[in-house]
Amino acid sequence: MKVLLPETYGFCSGVRAAIRKAEEAIAEAKLASLPCFVVGDIVHSKAVMDELIGKGLIKTERAEEAKGPGIAVIRAHGITDEERQLLLDNNLRIVDATCPVVLNSQRLIREDDGLTVVIGQQGHSEVTALLGSGNAVLVETSADLKVLEKKAYNAVVQTTFSIPGLEEIMKEASSRGIKLNLLNSVCRASIERREALEKLAGNVEAIFVAGDRNSKNTVELYEAGKSYGKPSFLVSSPSEITSGMLGFSIVGLTAGASCPDTLFQSIKRRLIDG
Repeated sequence: MKVLLPETYGFCSGVRAAIRKAEEAIAEAKLASLPCFVVGDIVHSKAVMDELIGKGLIKTERAEEAKGPGIAVIRAHGITDEERQLLLDNNLRIVDATCPVVLNSQRLIREDDGLTVVIGQQGHSEVTALLGSGNAVLVETSADLKVLEKKAYNAVVQTTFSIPGLEEIMKEASSRGIKLNLLNSVCRASIERREALEKLAGNVEAIFVAGDRNSKNTVELYEAGKSYGKPSFLVSSPSEITSGMLGFSIVGLTAGASCPDTLFQSIKRRLIDG
């Protein structure tokens, strides 16, 4: 099987920086014989988290479970202001690995004198962090606009939100007499990966997307592949590739922004070897 790759795929700069900061914090904590915590996942990749935990990172699900003295690494998707304060109160020094785009969105919410609209996926860790940064309300679909009055609002968008979904919300808001002043947009890295995949799609028989199913960016690439009319597969490890997926002569392979290169290469080898 021949495997074609898009112009851009895999780790974005924010993810690389977050992993590097986590690794540095783990090493520093070890030297001082202190624990190093993270609330949730540094990035949405089981492979990345398994490696970091193997190096000594301690994952907790709630901020109050992390007790100092020690270090707390803030995940790339950010945490709420309340969680941040809890970590400080628990005698932990913070190493902030939040994506700069998310940090800026949190700042914009804090500085907004009114109600900020957060356009994103309910329950996603980034959205939770944004909603916990000030006076904000979630809009996930156009139906959620019914809770808003007919006036202007500042709005921030989840970095990996669906572009078609955003366009639909903006169109419906306008028809309802609601003006959404977008203070940011979908992350440029997410847009570039989708655009690169679209260019590739016309030259392949099927599309494979490497990455974690908990990654919104990865799922969006998978959905994009299907929208191009191609058989599409989201795979988190080479072992998930079955013989039924290998009946193509030429396929495209891309990866979400949190997929490590080691995983990507192992999936690529599996496709080539058949």
